[in-house]
Amino acid sequence: MKKLEWLTKMIRVIVAILMVVCTVLVFIQVCRRNFVGTVFRWAEEVAIFSVIWITFLGAVLCLENGEHTRIEVFINLFPHKIRKWIEVFDYLVCFAFMALLSYHSIELLQINGGYRTAASNIPKFVVYSSVMVSGILMIPYFGILIYNKIKEPDPNLASKNSETGGDAT
Repeated sequence: MKKLEWLTKMIRVIVAILMVVCTVLVFIQVCRRNFVGTVFRWAEEVAIFSVIWITFLGAVLCLENGEHTRIEVFINLFPHKIRKWIEVFDYLVCFAFMALLSYHSIELLQINGGYRTAASNIPKFVVYSSVMVSGILMIPYFGILIYNKIKEPDPNLASKNSETGGDAT
C-alpha cells in the first residue's frame, strides 16, 4: 500500500508539472500571437500532448479516489449483498479491460511509435505510450478496489450488531 501511495503522489506531481507546462505554453503562445504576430510552431503540439497525458494520468487519479462517473440507479435497486458482488464483477471487467488495453497498446506503439510529430519532432511513442502507461497504472488500483469491495462488511449486519452490543465480525 505504501508503494501505491508513493505512486499516487508521483502521478499527482507529474500531472501538476504537465498542467503548469501546458498553461505556460498556451500563455506564451497567446502573448506572442497578440504582441509579436508569430508563434512557436512546436508549442501547440507540446501543449496538446501535455493535455493527453494529463487526461490519462488524471483517469488513474480519479480511479484511486473513486471519482469516475458511474450510473448506480440500477445497482442501487439490489440489496447490499448482491450490489457488492455486482460491483466486484464490474471491477473485474474493468481490470481485465485495462490489462487487454495495455497489452494491445504495445501494437499501437510498434506501428506508430517510430514516427515523429511535424512541428516539435517528438517521437509519437511519447504520446501513444500514455494509453499503455495509464492502463498499467490502473491495474493495481482496480486490484485494491476489488479487494476492498470483497472485504466490505454488510452495513445492515454492522448496524444490527451495534444495536445488540455484539461484535460486527
